Amino acid sequence: MVQLVAWIAILCGPAGLLVQLMWGGPAAPETEPERPTQEADLSAFGVVGWAERVITAYLEGDIDTVRLAFPNASDRQLEALPDPSLSPSRVRAVAVEQTAAGEWAVTVAVFPLRSDPTTPAVRHLQLTAHGDGTAWAALSLPAEVGAWAPTEPTALAYTSRQLAGSPLTEAVQGWATAYLTGEGELDRYLAPEAAFPPITMTHTSVEIDGVYPAPEDEDIATAPAEDDDTVSVLADLHVTDAEGQSWPMSYALELTSRSERWEISAVAVPPLT
Repeated sequence: MVQLVAWIAILCGPAGLLVQLMWGGPAAPETEPERPTQEADLSAFGVVGWAERVITAYLEGDIDTVRLAFPNASDRQLEALPDPSLSPSRVRAVAVEQTAAGEWAVTVAVFPLRSDPTTPAVRHLQLTAHGDGTAWAALSLPAEVGAWAPTEPTALAYTSRQLAGSPLTEAVQGWATAYLTGEGELDRYLAPEAAFPPITMTHTSVEIDGVYPAPEDEDIATAPAEDDDTVSVLADLHVTDAEGQSWPMSYALELTSRSERWEISAVAVPPLT
């Protein structure tokens, strides 16, 4: 029986090969699908960096770089480049859009050096570039545009009535003070699973302006805490730095009760209505 099984296994090899040949052979391997989205992402990443460099050269009056980047610019236009002494303090791309195959519109925010407070703090220049990878050329000189448009106001999912003084608001105040000023024991206000990386800027004081619970958590937030109760709140506060500057801030927090006290379990994304 063992020999019979062995011979059957050996004969099945050529037989299987013959069947495959009769039915057209093995199926062709599937080709790797194209990834146009990934290619577009890479192109967008490349053109953004290129546009920032080109706009900087344009504002600094770097004729050689501008001549290469803007091949359609006339000599008259190149002679009218900005004064190099007016070079910006920062240049940052704020929007990019693919307008055609291999063609991208990039909007760049320019932050000029200001000696006069009435001077606009930011300008926006837009250019259209054609190319791919690291090879790009602008189709025309930059155009000044308006970049920011307000969207429809979005309401957050918190009550408009702030919580009165309570162990919950005291936990928020203690956490904010320990976290933002470094005064006090931060772990005392944190749930065991919570982790808060230290901030790089230390403030001198924190004042809570209001703590607002999510509507579905209002009853829990105003009642004596029971173990494993959870609430979501929005904490409005302002901090003061070492130079006396005030910074208004808002934190969406999740709190968990344990042993009749509230602990900060996470900083969350504010929910929308």
